[in-house]
Amino acid sequence: MGKLLRLHGVSLTDAMAPKIITRDKIESIGSLMLFDGNHQFGQFNGLPAAGADIPNALSNIAAGVLGVNEAQTALKVLAVSADAPTVFKKERTLKGGIHGIVTQSGAQVSAQMYFMCAADAVRNYVRDNPGHNFYFSLWQRITRKALASAASQAPFYFTNGVSATSNYRFHMQGGQPFPSSTSPTVWKGSKTVPAASDKDVANDTNRFTSLAVQGDSGNGPVGADPIALGVGTYSAWNALNYNAGASRIIYRAYIEDLTISGRTYAEVEAIDYALYQEAFAPGGKFYGDTYTAPSTLP
Repeated sequence: MGKLLRLHGVSLTDAMAPKIITRDKIESIGSLMLFDGNHQFGQFNGLPAAGADIPNALSNIAAGVLGVNEAQTALKVLAVSADAPTVFKKERTLKGGIHGIVTQSGAQVSAQMYFMCAADAVRNYVRDNPGHNFYFSLWQRITRKALASAASQAPFYFTNGVSATSNYRFHMQGGQPFPSSTSPTVWKGSKTVPAASDKDVANDTNRFTSLAVQGDSGNGPVGADPIALGVGTYSAWNALNYNAGASRIIYRAYIEDLTISGRTYAEVEAIDYALYQEAFAPGGKFYGDTYTAPSTLP
């Protein structure tokens, strides 16, 4: 049986004081969302249908920040395309990732996707606090790189649905972070490994992308614009990627309010990247994953 030791009369005011980890090594008092299908608190079965919830592994912390119950912090499945033998295939990998294979043969004529979003409560909080610093990160694997003609699909983003690459809080077009250091008014730091776009990496390449921003580029997202992530082709990049897009696995996505946590981009990125390296190293939870070869869809 565990024991609780109360220190009467003691008040900790240092936001960076050591804390007991409850669910994940990256967590802080500013954690808003953690998607990870190979996590004790983030597991789910198969590929849930459109409209279904997917667990937020840090729902316990997010609920307190957002002032909602834990169920209201879950991710939502927005849209799911049916598998088509010559066009699209979706699957859960052995280690719990979400894999989407898209054709590069000329048979695609419509959007093909498995498409999720952060909870409305998370979306509204990020949108309505443009003065806060926010950290976003994604772990993924490119199982087949995009063709040179592709428009570099963004697998994780919060943008204006009408003009995604002009008005946004952030996006990861081609796996690369936007905004970048060329947007100093909102940019707080970014990292992508490998640094090349999804067109230029080798097949079966693991990718880490993170960034931190304050405020919006352009007018930013509005209304019901989702904080979205997924595989396949969709949104503003959709038709530009027909028969040219990358096939990818989404493993993990994280959002933190750095203003609430008191941490810097560099501090969170160092923790996040170390966890990423550990997860894909021998013995790590995503090491040796197995999935359908993209070559099954020419």
